[in-house]
Amino acid sequence: MLKAVQKLANEKNIPCQISLEEKMACGLGVCLGCAVKTTKSSKEAPEYWHVCKAGPVFNSKDVEI
Repeated sequence: MLKAVQKLANEKNIPCQISLEEKMACGLGVCLGCAVKTTKSSKEAPEYWHVCKAGPVFNSKDVEI
């Protein structure tokens, strides 16, 4: 459902924040269990943010779900 909301908000240029739930084993970003890919990263050098450190709320235009 978050993916559909993200798509609609981005298409209509509506400001939207989404709250992500990921498995957070350590809560420090060390285990990489909560990594989400950013939309600004390239395929050659993907960039990830940790939900436990940078989130859990993100701008819908900044992360791939």
